[in-house]
Amino acid sequence: MAKTYSELEAWAIFIGALIIGIVLTSLFWAFITVPEDVKKIEQEIENATGLIEPDEPNDFITFCDKVDGISSWDNNGFRQCILEDYSDKNLVVMNLLCKKFNLSLSYGSFGVKCEGKI
Repeated sequence: MAKTYSELEAWAIFIGALIIGIVLTSLFWAFITVPEDVKKIEQEIENATGLIEPDEPNDFITFCDKVDGISSWDNNGFRQCILEDYSDKNLVVMNLLCKKFNLSLSYGSFGVKCEGKI
């Protein structure tokens, strides 16, 4: 048994299908086309990531390794050296390290720590 639609229902179905078609087509074109600005930005990001190499603070790392410390650093100037044993000898050595690199000295349950930004 075939259903017959009134003229108003037929127009409503046609307009609804037209709107759905326009929305789906717009979404399709939005996903497959990428603006040139976005392509340029993505290309610049790819090019820039290969050029950035952090500078190792060799003298700081060497000094910290000589006293058997654990060194950590970043490219923004942060330096940290930690000795797990906080004996008098280590306090004196770490005090020298802190003065040489203008860092702050702290000690406690973690050991002796020399840290700060250069």
